[in-house]
Amino acid sequence: MANGRSTARAGRGEREWSLAVDFGTCFTTAAMLGDEDAAGAVGPRSLEIENSRCLPALVCLDDSGALLTGRAAQQRAVHHPDQAERAPKRALARQPAVLLGGRSLPAAELAAAVLRRVYAEARAAHEGRAPARTVLTHPARWGTAERGRLAEAAALAGIADPGFLPEPVAAALHHGQVHAVPEGGAVAVYDLGGGTFDTAVLRRTAEGFVAVAIGGDPYLGGEDLDECLRDLLAERAADRDPDPWHALWDDPGPPAAARRAALGRELTAAREALSQTGSVDLAVPGYPQPFLIRAHEYRAAAEPLLTRSYELLAATIADAGLDAADVHEIVLTGGASRTPRVSDLIAERTGRLPLLTADPKSAVVLGALAVLPPTRPPGSPEAAQPPDTDGAAAPGGRVRRYLNPDGDLGFRFTPHR
Repeated sequence: MANGRSTARAGRGEREWSLAVDFGTCFTTAAMLGDEDAAGAVGPRSLEIENSRCLPALVCLDDSGALLTGRAAQQRAVHHPDQAERAPKRALARQPAVLLGGRSLPAAELAAAVLRRVYAEARAAHEGRAPARTVLTHPARWGTAERGRLAEAAALAGIADPGFLPEPVAAALHHGQVHAVPEGGAVAVYDLGGGTFDTAVLRRTAEGFVAVAIGGDPYLGGEDLDECLRDLLAERAADRDPDPWHALWDDPGPPAAARRAALGRELTAAREALSQTGSVDLAVPGYPQPFLIRAHEYRAAAEPLLTRSYELLAATIADAGLDAADVHEIVLTGGASRTPRVSDLIAERTGRLPLLTADPKSAVVLGALAVLPPTRPPGSPEAAQPPDTDGAAAPGGRVRRYLNPDGDLGFRFTPHR
């Protein structure tokens, strides 16, 4: 006998649903919009995988040649680090193939493993039904070649005809949904992720948000802040006893690689902890006692990188023909933007406090949902329209399509006034 929810669905017809995916350097996030999921939830919502809204980007090859993701990949990578790729997004942008366990694998296949996992989990939340439309976000400076590789990975994952949206643009759209931006007002986005840094300035016009300047550095991210901690440890190790440190980093064998990977994870956790505490203890293989790192020491080590990030933001604002005082809001997104010194530095340089989104890691996918048309029951007159109808309604406004100078499809989102 059918349950009440299934009966209700049969009575009103199944509604379409939409999916947005932010394939990140360190973590991948996704959000859904449309019909209620298997748990009865409705409205925009983040996808949870293994009880987390952030799926680790790491992939690892198993003995059968299959690519593992999530916790299974993390567990195997501890003992087989040579079979793991910790940043498939970075590999996708930089190289055609990656060597794992002595095997050469296309970088697109590694990215596809992560996207396939996300896509399968999202479909499972909707009783196996595929989304009517999907949008993938990407770094602002990715060109046609990089987006083409992302499209290849999506196709391998079974995602057909996705749309594409720059990450800082999606973050600005999310901000525009939550906070009122007057017509003519400009929003600057500072997006510091695990492996990339994007900046953008978007202006609210009568037709929506339009990107007027884009900048950043594809080689700057939270991983570089981890390196600042590693450099501090190297200095302490040299003072205490340099031999175990050199042994840790010079040994090419798998056991030493596993110890280095474990230390890398501890560095990331320590960097995040230093955002809220005054000091951390870091255990390093080969040393019986941990090393104490104080927050002010880490801030001093990270200052040059964060100063560079501000300079890139300021350059993007200048490219838009504006001063910081002319910007309606400076919005911080990306997990590494939670570093307290980021807000302090921008406030010192501009005289105004930037806005940190409540959930920096989800702001991009929630904003990306704004470019997707609404979902409607099959058989309704509106459902007969093409899913990308120009000027289609969307949560909080309307979406219009346009072609950018590269000939790629873009979106403008106009909030309701």
